[in-house]
Amino acid sequence: MNLTREQVAVAMHKSPHTIKSWETSERQPRSMQEIERLCDILNINVSWYLAGKGPVHPISSTTEQELLKLFSRLTETQQQAILQMMRVMK
Repeated sequence: MNLTREQVAVAMHKSPHTIKSWETSERQPRSMQEIERLCDILNINVSWYLAGKGPVHPISSTTEQELLKLFSRLTETQQQAILQMMRVMK
């Protein structure tokens, strides 16, 4: 999702200057509620925002979650075979 600073500011009820200061790490959101709202607007995981851990974007559907769960249980060879099949299908 490519939002402008102004669009994020409107959605957060903040000034564009405040959003810029967050982008440049000059300042930080003041509360966990602000962080959660910002992450929701930008469609990013809070854990990734705070610590750089986990996927950047949340897994949105149960199908995606199941695919990842099953895929992680496969051997490297099996994973490569599945990836090759998927590349052919797209």
